[in-house]
Amino acid sequence: MKKYMLILFSYGDLKKINEHLEKIISKNDKLFVRAVMFENVPKLSEHLISDEGVLGKKVVRDLENSVVDIYHDNAKKYLEEIKEMAAKNKFELDTKLVDDHDLEKLKKEITAAELDRVFINFSHNEYISNQVKEEKIKSWLKKIKLPQDIFYDGKLER
Repeated sequence: MKKYMLILFSYGDLKKINEHLEKIISKNDKLFVRAVMFENVPKLSEHLISDEGVLGKKVVRDLENSVVDIYHDNAKKYLEEIKEMAAKNKFELDTKLVDDHDLEKLKKEITAAELDRVFINFSHNEYISNQVKEEKIKSWLKKIKLPQDIFYDGKLER
């Protein structure tokens, strides 16, 4: 049995990731899925709503809440999709919504799971990338020599 982890910082074009996973994960393997949730609006929106004076506090707050709600809904829908795929392909699944992005916790979980490979979906958006400490994650994975497939909004990096 091989063990894999999928870490989602972006929910863009997950269909391509599913296709990739189906080629790699076999019956009786185990997939850990960690869907990272941001409790606040990702910093990418700050420049769009930076001036409360123009829109007003209530409009800005409503917009921020809508963005966060959509982000959370996308994560929950994807977890349902991956559950169906696991049932169809008969592999074990361990899913978790991660409310905060704590790099040290993530490192400990990756190490403890004794993974064969990790899949990560980052975002091309530089603001999100900075929030998730993308370069630190990549550097650490390289140091521990864990095979990795890196995606950006669903597109596999070559």
